[in-house]
Amino acid sequence: MPTRITNFLHVSQTTGTTALTNAYGTARVHNLSEFLPDFAKAPSWVGILETLNVHVHAIAASATKLTVRVTSDAAGNESILPDTEATIALGIGTASTGSVAFSAGVGMSNLNPTQTDTIVYVWVKTDVGTCNLKETTITWRE
Repeated sequence: MPTRITNFLHVSQTTGTTALTNAYGTARVHNLSEFLPDFAKAPSWVGILETLNVHVHAIAASATKLTVRVTSDAAGNESILPDTEATIALGIGTASTGSVAFSAGVGMSNLNPTQTDTIVYVWVKTDVGTCNLKETTITWRE
């Protein structure tokens, strides 16, 4: 009989209103400070970033797309998920709200034995116009 492989799915979410424009900026980022559960904070963990969901509101001035980048550093230089763009799916009840969702399937790891930082940064910008970043949710599996 074949060996059964079990996957564990984890969710990390952050909320808070952050004003977005058509440029990345250190004031326009969500950080998921409790991205990893305690057991995975030790060195040498490996996982797969499965999905990224971004919810925005107060969409204005013709913003129709969002570009996201996920990094492991606060400066936005060490990408886990490089720039990825999607059209905003507008809310049915309120057209000034919307969401984008990405299926990533990107491997990620912390193989540096001295690094125990578990923060993941989600950078978001619009194509044009403005909106407010309301919520970011990441799922990953091990």
